[in-house]
Amino acid sequence: MTNQADCRYRIIAGPGSPYSHKIRAVMRYRRIPHDWTIVLGGFDGTGWTGKLSGLNKHQWPIVRFPDGGHWTDSTPIIHELEKRHSDGRSVLPPSPAQRFLARLIEDYADEWLSLPLMAFRWTSDEDVSFCARRQMHGWLGAVGEEELAAGVARFIARQQKVRTALGAGNPAAMDGFLRHYQTLLDVLEAGLSRQLFLFGERPSIADFALYGMFSQLVIDPTPSRILHERAVRLFQWTYYVDDLSGHDGDWSDQEPSEAVRALVMLAGGTLLPMMLAVSQALGRGEQVASYEFEGTRITGIARPYPRNCWLWLKQAFAALPDRDRESLRPLLQEAGFWDALAFASGEAERVPPFVMV
Repeated sequence: MTNQADCRYRIIAGPGSPYSHKIRAVMRYRRIPHDWTIVLGGFDGTGWTGKLSGLNKHQWPIVRFPDGGHWTDSTPIIHELEKRHSDGRSVLPPSPAQRFLARLIEDYADEWLSLPLMAFRWTSDEDVSFCARRQMHGWLGAVGEEELAAGVARFIARQQKVRTALGAGNPAAMDGFLRHYQTLLDVLEAGLSRQLFLFGERPSIADFALYGMFSQLVIDPTPSRILHERAVRLFQWTYYVDDLSGHDGDWSDQEPSEAVRALVMLAGGTLLPMMLAVSQALGRGEQVASYEFEGTRITGIARPYPRNCWLWLKQAFAALPDRDRESLRPLLQEAGFWDALAFASGEAERVPPFVMV
């Protein structure tokens, strides 16, 4: 007889990690047995403690698979779950064209929306105080004020460095982040007046990526206040998506919805220049990438992971059947993606493996 525990996954999560909540929501929707664990004392505000450092992982969540392996990186993990659990509750739309758009929007949520999230969290005194204190209480548990305050101070110093490294530390960019956030709220709020999810009445990987970010934006003071005033449907949607284990619905076979089209356009003005800047900087052997956003220069570390995501997106685009690719041409051209998604000479051979790490 198989031990029931041997069939369960373990999500080792961070209390303020959008990617942790993204993975949990996918597993809940897919009815995959799992346990949610925040290892109290596993993070001290600066780095992993001995309770977690032995796993040799550097991002959240860390998912322990039933076979004992520990893995990170939410997107490859979700695709691996698709292979291991083919039960009909897939989060990948059946149409190749829709599947590609879902992947593009997922990258927009995962890779670019983290910038306004970090800017909101770690700039104003109100946000910094609340976000640091609530997350460190989540990590430390029941500790006295002196220990909590020390952890909070360490965490603020760490996260403000991370904010700057990502490119979200320029005060001049805050107005642009705010305008973009308000536009995003309006797009999603309008879409929710017509259907619950981007590609029909069932959630896609793109919906879960957006949910991951909004699982935090509905909590943090500044973005939550704006959301309450501007997007009540989206507020309630976020809490609904948290557990979709009882939800059933069908994919749409219609052309991309207005919300999908609007999100691709938003990605064209944010994700695209970021991906191009990072890829070009790394190609020149430079450590810093810079690009224009809403009339402001965003400058951050040229991290290899966004370049990998960009190459994977190009690979997915190249693999589309001709008919599906052509069906996307008008939208992708309008958003600026069409030409940019074509592989440069020799680039296809340099795509890294799309795997969990």
